[in-house]
Amino acid sequence: MSLLDTSQIACEYCRRKFVPKKRWVQKYCGSPCRVAACNQRAGRAHPLESQSAIKARRRKERGRTPTAVATAQASPATEEILAAIGQLAGRMTAIEQVQQQLLALLLPPAT
Repeated sequence: MSLLDTSQIACEYCRRKFVPKKRWVQKYCGSPCRVAACNQRAGRAHPLESQSAIKARRRKERGRTPTAVATAQASPATEEILAAIGQLAGRMTAIEQVQQQLLALLLPPAT
């Protein structure tokens, strides 16, 4: 794009069309969009965002909203994994019992 080119490009933040004025690599239509995009990338809140809105946004990002918690259910794969863990725990108990019996046979109690 040359300096004489008047083609419009879309702002990467607000998506409005604009003609770049400063340079051909201009991404944003102005400083407010540039600053807002930087704050968004850094995870900083908008200066006008209330504290309750910040907390709600963070809960949503972590997936801890009431609807997300209510709809979170164990998937079939998770249930299979839990069943396999239960079976392994049962086998470990059986192995420990056999190990104790072998120790009792090999090392008779001292009298």
